[in-house]
Amino acid sequence: MPPQKQKFLFYLPSLVFFIWLYFFLANIIKSTLSYDPYKDNSINQVSFSYRIESSNNEVISKLSRKFNISNEKETVPQLIKNAFISAEDKRFLKHHGIDILGLIRASLINLKNGSIVEGGSTITQQASRLIFLNNELSFFRKIKEILISLIMDLRFSKNQILKIYLNKIYLGSGANGINEAAKIYFGKFIHELTLSEVALLAGLTPAPSIYSPYKNYDLAIQNRNKVLNSLYKNGFINKTELYESTKEKIKLNQKSSEINLEDDKLLINFILEEAIKKFKLNYDLKLDDYIVIKSSLFMQWQKEAQKLASNIKPKDIEVALISIESNSGLIRAFVSGRSPLVNEFNRVINAIRPLGSTFKIIPYIGILSIGKNINDFYYDEPTCWDGYCPRNFSQKYRGKISLIDSFKYSSNIVPIKISKEIGLKNIITLANLFGLGYKQKIKEVLPLAIGAYGDSLLNISNAYSAINNDGKIIKPEIIEKIEFNNEKIIWLNKPIEKRIMSKKVINNINKLLEKSITEGNGIAAAINSERVFGKTGTSDNYRDLWFIGSIKNTTTGIWIGFDDNRKTILSSGDAASFWKIYKTKSLLSK
Repeated sequence: MPPQKQKFLFYLPSLVFFIWLYFFLANIIKSTLSYDPYKDNSINQVSFSYRIESSNNEVISKLSRKFNISNEKETVPQLIKNAFISAEDKRFLKHHGIDILGLIRASLINLKNGSIVEGGSTITQQASRLIFLNNELSFFRKIKEILISLIMDLRFSKNQILKIYLNKIYLGSGANGINEAAKIYFGKFIHELTLSEVALLAGLTPAPSIYSPYKNYDLAIQNRNKVLNSLYKNGFINKTELYESTKEKIKLNQKSSEINLEDDKLLINFILEEAIKKFKLNYDLKLDDYIVIKSSLFMQWQKEAQKLASNIKPKDIEVALISIESNSGLIRAFVSGRSPLVNEFNRVINAIRPLGSTFKIIPYIGILSIGKNINDFYYDEPTCWDGYCPRNFSQKYRGKISLIDSFKYSSNIVPIKISKEIGLKNIITLANLFGLGYKQKIKEVLPLAIGAYGDSLLNISNAYSAINNDGKIIKPEIIEKIEFNNEKIIWLNKPIEKRIMSKKVINNINKLLEKSITEGNGIAAAINSERVFGKTGTSDNYRDLWFIGSIKNTTTGIWIGFDDNRKTILSSGDAASFWKIYKTKSLLSK
């Protein structure tokens, strides 16, 4: 073999290694330098602290905003800063991302104990791991972690690194960041935490599941006391504070089988999204500043509705419910699915489902608006229109029948006939007046008359709420008012109503809706000694089951079905029964 070739082969492994090393280092440096914490939603998710209350002033949820990474003037509260530095990285303010002395000390302790009892990772290392890496135990991951930590220490201030860490650190029970931990464990803003409570949270960092106060209270307290002793040894607290904090009885948010509205992330997010639309903060927010969002929810109604939804059978079927106070438009109950813990889809607002017979109210309003009477006759008999041959759901036909009876029996033939008489364009215009047809464009086709058109539970319920409000429609709202620091009102709900029906038509429509309950398909919703006005609805093959009903000043809409559009084994009568159970319970409480 030529000497040149031998020389090349000798150096080839080194060349490959250095090429690999180059790309290895280049990738780490590039990813670390390109990282923008200001655009990381997991760090900067909550822009303001908030407290959400029910209409009857019960706290539903409260959460401190996350630390602002870009604002150097905003510092971590000294109490929290001292606790986490004492617990996790005593030399945090002195080292440059890697604590050599800490690593040596941890190694000696681990050798002495014959097992890993101390990690030696700095807060900067933990922050880098949270952003760029995972918990894989390997030599290369550790090398990456060290390199990233050194770069982070050069890029960011100690204040920023600490805030990144505190915003992302997992502290158990679903809490990502100290703000969520304060809410979950104590139901507090971070500025309300006591020294003892902060120490307990700091003590969770090594192993949140092991040291969870919900799983092992005594062990959590032991770890809290270790943090308190560390704070004392480092000169952050005095002997009196140590004694008092060690003796302090920790009061946790108690978890129970009872419905907890805070678990309903969709509901909380919906309220927050609506709140954000309504105000602009022109204040330089401090950590202890917060927004009070007074929702329109009646706590007991909401809990009853969610409890019923959670227990509906079969177990995999979904349900959605909304209760609207008709004369104000305020939403008093809002259930978007059977399980708030796993629910990821808002079926009240975003599910666009065929309305079935609930839409029939629109053609009847139309025909009565042009002078027809509820006792005027039409022929309920098999009929075809240009090859379109609908059938009554019951397969029964009653021949000559009054408008009120055709509605009672939910005829399909009569609403199509009256829609042709009025004109489909006018039906669509009327539907638009009632807030329908904005989620999905309404097509000018005959099946429209019997509900072969999709809309949301919110919109169809609000349409019926307008009927219950003497023919005046109001935009539904889930927020009554918004205050800044419980002092200044920054938004107040002022409902605006618009008349869309005459009182004469309203009186006749209510006769139709009431008879549908007392003698028709909605009889399962009848409540003794109460006047109920409502309508059932079913789409093809029982895929969607509806009941929209009004009693006193409240209109409640219910949808039952499968998200994947499967056929159900239930009927719209089951939706009416569900409505009756819910309303019977809600009438007893407020």
